[in-house]
Amino acid sequence: MDKLAILFVRRLRRLARREARRTALRNGLLEGKIVDVDGHLLVCYTPAFDTSRLSGNAIRDAAWFRQNFGAWLVAPKENSNPASGTGGDVAATVEAVAKPAVSPLVAFPRMRRGVIAEEAVLGNGIDRRAYAVGLVDRAAAAPLVSHVVTALVLARAVRSSGRSLREIVHTLIHVTPVITLDAPLDGLEREVLRLLEKSRLVPGGPFAIIDADHMFDDNHFDIYEGEVRKRLVAFSGAGVHRVTGNALRRRMISALSRDLSVLAIAEKRSDIPSLLRISADLSLETGKLDRRFVADLIEVLYPDTAIGTLALPSDSDARWLSLEDLILAFRPGRHVRDVQHVLATLIERNRGDFEEEDGEGEKAKGSGSKPSTTSTEKPSGSDEKQKASDSDSNGRWKKDKPSGAEVIQPEPLPTPAETGRKSPVTVATLSGYGRAKDWALDLKADLDDYRASILAWSEMSTKLLLSGPPGTGKTTFARALCNSLQVPLVVTSVSTWLQGGHLNDVIEKMAKTFVEARAMAPSILFIDEIDGIGKRQPAEREYADYWNTVVNKALELLDGAVKSEGLIIVGATNRPNDIDEAIKRSGRLETHIEIPKPDVPTLAEILAHHLGDDVTSLIREPVPDVRSEADDGFSLKKIVADHLSEEAENERKGASR
Repeated sequence: MDKLAILFVRRLRRLARREARRTALRNGLLEGKIVDVDGHLLVCYTPAFDTSRLSGNAIRDAAWFRQNFGAWLVAPKENSNPASGTGGDVAATVEAVAKPAVSPLVAFPRMRRGVIAEEAVLGNGIDRRAYAVGLVDRAAAAPLVSHVVTALVLARAVRSSGRSLREIVHTLIHVTPVITLDAPLDGLEREVLRLLEKSRLVPGGPFAIIDADHMFDDNHFDIYEGEVRKRLVAFSGAGVHRVTGNALRRRMISALSRDLSVLAIAEKRSDIPSLLRISADLSLETGKLDRRFVADLIEVLYPDTAIGTLALPSDSDARWLSLEDLILAFRPGRHVRDVQHVLATLIERNRGDFEEEDGEGEKAKGSGSKPSTTSTEKPSGSDEKQKASDSDSNGRWKKDKPSGAEVIQPEPLPTPAETGRKSPVTVATLSGYGRAKDWALDLKADLDDYRASILAWSEMSTKLLLSGPPGTGKTTFARALCNSLQVPLVVTSVSTWLQGGHLNDVIEKMAKTFVEARAMAPSILFIDEIDGIGKRQPAEREYADYWNTVVNKALELLDGAVKSEGLIIVGATNRPNDIDEAIKRSGRLETHIEIPKPDVPTLAEILAHHLGDDVTSLIREPVPDVRSEADDGFSLKKIVADHLSEEAENERKGASR
């Protein structure tokens, strides 16, 4: 194990011991005094329990200490958030809790303070006070396995960066840093954020994590005003790449202007937007797990085990493991032989799952199905499970969002060089939409100005209510608007929201839909059957509380120009009169456009658009045959004329006879 990994693990252990001492101090097991050593404030701990029973035998004394004082090392419930890593704080606001039961043979120093003063040294020459405090350290809980695994990954990433630890620490302490981290390891984002939130391994920690996907405006920071921990804005997961352009820039500026650090973390480097990579003060990356990593982990968790006697997985086998697999295998108290068996089983399972999935893909390709144009090709020898691509060939996501909404990506517009490719349906090609088409074209021009920072979002008309009989093309309009603006389209309906049944489920689905749409801003949120929300009912009506809560939640989500920045909302209905009037007021779906049934000229334009060149064969005049009879030697007209003249001649001869 290299020096950096050893340093990180030792820091985790030291933090665990420090937390145990602070807990013992809060519970009255230790006494603390702040001393000044060359300008540094340190805490000097002394035992607050009777140490006369200590024999100097570490094993026996540790067992005695855990038996009598183990419950005193459980942290009491705090009234406030933990302090922000000040290092020398020894006071905390705690609730009054009952002291754990202790053996009557154990006396506290207030009863026998003279014993401690007289016997300052044990029989073997060890200082009694330091030895007693050391028992607290040895009784401290070991660092979590998940923290150890994540620390080893971070150590590898730091070593791969080529920068010294001194330089990295200076960046973390004296700069408001923007940091990127990528590693092809399942569970990386969750475990790293948990380590930052629960430990002080990183200078300045533990942090209060602010999810950038939910950060839409400056009001989002209000809920963290009482937080004493340092705040960290995190862009995490594969969905990071969906936040781009002005939406990403505004979120970064909003965080950095408040002196908040920014962390972008993903399993693939390509998922981290270029703006984050360019502005990063520190870029960390590492690869898959290998045999050396498993050996280092065993060395940390089983220090008395000879690594050479173990059958560790090879590099090619270890690459099939994820961080979650290691946390599952290396559980406290489990024998190292059982750990080896679990690791071997997980490797075989992961390899079998991949081969089965890969085989199904080959079978599907052999049956004539067209592979997705957006899926990425897996490199040879990679152990990463092939995941379903974000979108299939139709631009639709294969997996629904948690709210039940469906995300449709815009179809790329053909470039001038692609003259043979058919252009997707856009607003400019639609017929019969009248004012709705004009609204969409104006929005397209305004969106271009907004992206160029010429126009503010609040000055744009971004909320529309479409109404009209069934079949007039309201959903088609939303799809065409998606292609024209080249932004994602989030499709949902009120019936999808109401599938939850219980009121809390309905409200949660509604809120999640807006959260998911805002996370991809700029984007379009299309709400079909919006009349299903209904109107607010009088209190005496049955189920009035249910429907009034749903309507009020819809008003809250639709309201506000700042909250909905980057979000274009289009509602569709067949019954506009059944919608609550407050939904159609200014600031919500204030622009109401009705799409009528198409008249004859509009129908002709629609047919001409869909039939294309084939329509000319239906409306062109027949071309007369200008060829002469002598050209082909055969004429039906000539045959009929000869037949008629022959009959006339026969009749004339018969009449003469």
